[in-house]
Amino acid sequence: MISIRERLLQAFQIEYREHVDAIRLLLDDLGHKAEGSGLAQLDEIFRRAHSLKGASRAVDLPAIEEISHRMETLFAKVRSGQSRLDRDMAVGLGHVLDVIEDWVAANLANEPLPDTAATVAALEAMIDGQAVEIHPLAAPPPPPVLAPAPPPAPSIAIVEPAEEDDDETAADRSAAAPVRPEETVRVRALHLDRLLRSSNELLTETMNQRQVTQSLLGLDRTLADFDRSWRRARKNAAAALRDLGDYDRAIALERQYEALEQTLTGISRELRAVRRRQQRTGWALRQLGNDLQQEVRQVRMVPADSIFGGFRKMVRDLARAAGKQVVVKVSGLDVEADRMVLQGLKDPVMHLLRNALSHGVEPPDERKAEGKSAAAHVGLSFDVSEGRLVVLIDDDGRGVNFEAIRRKAVERNMFSEAESFQVDRQSLIDVIFDPGFSTARVVDDLSGRGMGLSVVREAMAMMNGTVEVQDRQPAGTRFRLSLPLTVSTQRLFMVECQGHVYALPTEGVDRLYRVRAEDVGTVEGKSVVFLGDRQIPLLSLAHLLALGESSVKVTRNVVPLVVLKNGERRVAVAIDGFLSIREGLVKDIGVPGARGTMVAGGVLLEDGDIALVLNPFEIVETFRKSGSIRVLTTVEKPAETRVPVILVVDDSLTTRTLEKSILEAHGYQVRLAHDGLEGLGRLRAEQIDLIISDIQMPRLDGFGLLQAVKSDPALKSIPLILVSSLEAREDKERGLELGADAYVVKRKFDQKELLETIGQFL
Repeated sequence: MISIRERLLQAFQIEYREHVDAIRLLLDDLGHKAEGSGLAQLDEIFRRAHSLKGASRAVDLPAIEEISHRMETLFAKVRSGQSRLDRDMAVGLGHVLDVIEDWVAANLANEPLPDTAATVAALEAMIDGQAVEIHPLAAPPPPPVLAPAPPPAPSIAIVEPAEEDDDETAADRSAAAPVRPEETVRVRALHLDRLLRSSNELLTETMNQRQVTQSLLGLDRTLADFDRSWRRARKNAAAALRDLGDYDRAIALERQYEALEQTLTGISRELRAVRRRQQRTGWALRQLGNDLQQEVRQVRMVPADSIFGGFRKMVRDLARAAGKQVVVKVSGLDVEADRMVLQGLKDPVMHLLRNALSHGVEPPDERKAEGKSAAAHVGLSFDVSEGRLVVLIDDDGRGVNFEAIRRKAVERNMFSEAESFQVDRQSLIDVIFDPGFSTARVVDDLSGRGMGLSVVREAMAMMNGTVEVQDRQPAGTRFRLSLPLTVSTQRLFMVECQGHVYALPTEGVDRLYRVRAEDVGTVEGKSVVFLGDRQIPLLSLAHLLALGESSVKVTRNVVPLVVLKNGERRVAVAIDGFLSIREGLVKDIGVPGARGTMVAGGVLLEDGDIALVLNPFEIVETFRKSGSIRVLTTVEKPAETRVPVILVVDDSLTTRTLEKSILEAHGYQVRLAHDGLEGLGRLRAEQIDLIISDIQMPRLDGFGLLQAVKSDPALKSIPLILVSSLEAREDKERGLELGADAYVVKRKFDQKELLETIGQFL
């Protein structure tokens, strides 16, 4: 069982970081304040220092309590106007906060505790109005790795804050007591991962339940048709026996029919009840599954601080070991994202911070010679933009050395000397992400092996993310990472290609177009599409996925295109058709997520099939890496021969079955209805090309159906053939007067005649 002291230390670890980060932000805000007194910021800084003092006293950390007390005193003097918070004091206080972080880190790691006497003395001098310089505590050189390996069983711990000592005054408690959070529990992250997988499987199963519902509905309709046919057969059989004078057999048969009919009625009733229960259960399961998944996703959302809270100290330690001075600014640690997303970001962010220290940040003497401050700026920030997590890693160092990249690319035979001077800046930036590429001349703990940036791009591709390199003004480099907030559901754009359905995350889709075939051309041996005044490279999705097609298929001279984006790059991809946009649960289907893999996972469709989810960013990257894409030609897609659909309306099961068999054997699609009312419903629900209808039917007979069809503007153009046993001339004349296109007498029913009549209209 966890001890009281351990619990208090866990609470302090969360609380002290909140106070230190808040003081940093407030000091920075005061430094940029152009107008106003800044009293609100000073009041909040004073309160934070006071709260930090009370929290450190509660867990018996006298060194931090003493430093916090001196800061509180200093802020009180500034707030009252007795001292002035200038730039030197703000820088010194920033170093004091670094000292607090270093001391707490050593305490939590059970390492020897550094001496804080110099820091306390410096704070006393600042209180007395003297100018002093404070440096972070000395620390041994860090090991080659940037951070300790995560524990084997990670967990998300949410604990309540410690209470203040009893000797605090009421005013102190009012100022320092943190807001008590809601009651929480400690859950192993492994269990949350399993719970997410279970909720995903539940949603998959609920989609299968829709197919069960449709099957039960079909059985219900079939049984209803059979029941009607059975009743007519019973009536006709009994009547035939009575006509023959065999009343005894007629009565006996009637009793047997009645018993069978009761059984059939019971089966029908039970089937309808089962179907209704299954529909309600399926609906409830879908709702519960969605709610469960949403709750699990919410539980998995943790602040960035849980993973990156210690990165500020890590960067300072690495810089100190490399003989460089840095001021590290970390912001947005309260931004929440899926724990697995943040874990996946850990290594890429480490590599980029290492890259900033190695390639970007100059030694202090060099910076001073260039007119810069001795301490470099290194920033790490988290934000949410357009539903995606955005991470910025920047520095104010040398910036991108394009000449060094060009020379290294020539050394590796990526370009000839002449070609290297023609390559644009973006293409040069792209090559630094290639495995083994490094401009460092010496291999050390920070750089030289050329694996850092390639690891970053591969990690981002696996998470359906992007990485961009930007210039930082007035100097330096900025890396921008963008990726989904969660690893589960995504918004997907569904497209069709070669009879298959594929999904593209909407974050990678720039625009949709339907262009004319003549807008597709060739420039310098590569296919392009002309969109207004722009010329965009054109790929065929079928060709990319090795589906055996090298030409762009067009229908009626129109090519459907999806323009994909990765940073500033755009690539047009030709497909067969647009389908829909939907929220989808992207599942791992066992495809390796290494670089070059365009398949990011799979999503379950309504019919139970799996659609491959493609990585649009990797498709754009594939185009960049390929030396040449096969020139595509536009070919008019053969017009699809649509199979005509015929609706057969007849209350006789035997007649319906006979006509259905004949028509399907000759290549038609057939829909069935047992009377005119059901037939009207079918006509208004789907596209029907021709109607074959009986006349004598319950509810709505053939004449009534004919009249309803011909009076409906949306249906009147559909040919209707009456097939009836009514041979009277007046019946035939009535049908033709009402608008029937043909009249076939059942007694003279001839399969050939019926097919020839249909052929006249289709």
